[in-house]
Amino acid sequence: MRWFDSDFDYVQELIDTWNRRRKKMRTAYFIMAAVLLIAGVLTAVFPVGIFAVIQYFAALAVIIIGICHFAAFASMTYYFKDYMLLLSGILSVLIGVMLFVMPVTLTVQVITFMLAFLLIFSGAEKLSMASRLRYFRIPHTGSLTFSGILNIILAVIFLLLPFVSALALNYILAAYLLLTGAALLVEAIGMHKIER
Repeated sequence: MRWFDSDFDYVQELIDTWNRRRKKMRTAYFIMAAVLLIAGVLTAVFPVGIFAVIQYFAALAVIIIGICHFAAFASMTYYFKDYMLLLSGILSVLIGVMLFVMPVTLTVQVITFMLAFLLIFSGAEKLSMASRLRYFRIPHTGSLTFSGILNIILAVIFLLLPFVSALALNYILAAYLLLTGAALLVEAIGMHKIER
């Protein structure tokens, strides 16, 4: 456990770390957003014909999201670590593995609810992080807040709509991939150098 040191400037540490890693993170977010958007479009356009291939591609994309959540958690400075991000990463990897190994007919409802909870955790984490950054007067948190709200709205839609077929799951995955890709794209565009 690290003890709080009142002489150390933790906000400046966060700003320096952010400014140092911003370009790499922005590039990674643009690449992930492109992959997710392509996966989402392919999942929506080819719902039946190449479902197995799309299913594996979507599973891989969801696992990549989980790994990126782990990397983001590991790269955060100590006092800004958010364990919701870690939980979100675990759920993403679990959903991706389920998509790889289990038949869709058995997991339609389970995956739908897991995606909804994943989106709730992810949205809450983004809103929490944006709130903490605003508390420390870190600018440009609007895209993070927007992304969090978008995730929570999609989660509510997932929980409210009835899902009865594998085809519905395909469109659910497409919506998840497209909206997550769009949210990452918005976050990447909103990544500015922080001046204090």
